[in-house]
Amino acid sequence: VITRTIGKDIGEMPGTGAAGAMGAGMVAFFNAKLQMGIQTVLDTVKFDEKIADADYIFTGEGKLDSQSLRGKVVMGIAKRAQEKKVIAVVGGAEDKNIKEAYCMGVTAVFPINRLPQDFSVSRQYSAENLSCTVDNILRLLK
Repeated sequence: VITRTIGKDIGEMPGTGAAGAMGAGMVAFFNAKLQMGIQTVLDTVKFDEKIADADYIFTGEGKLDSQSLRGKVVMGIAKRAQEKKVIAVVGGAEDKNIKEAYCMGVTAVFPINRLPQDFSVSRQYSAENLSCTVDNILRLLK
C-alpha cells in the first residue's frame, strides 16, 4: 500500500515490520532512520557520558538467549561500553549463548538461579536469588 500510494518501496527493509510495522510508517511518512531500540534508549539517556568514568557496568535480562545476541539490552550495552567491564546478571542462559556473549563484549554472565528448578518454582525466589548473586559479585570485586 505504501509503495502504491507514495512510491516508497520499503517492503524488504530490515526493521520495518517491527512493532506492528511502526518502523515502516516512520520511514515512509517521516523519513525516519531505523535503529535498534536499545540504541535509541542509550542515546536518549546519554549512556556514553554516564559511563565515562565507570569501571564496571551491570546489566541484565530475564534470559540470555539467541534474541539477546541479536541486539537486546545486554548486547546493546556491551557494544557501546567498549573497554569497560560488562557484567550481565540474568535469570538464565545456555552455555552456547554465554560463550557468544563473551565474544561480543560481555565480560561475565551470572545466572541468578542457584538450583536446578522449573521456572514455576524458581520464580518464587527471584528476588532472593538476585540479591545473593549480586552480593557474591560485589564480594568478588571488593
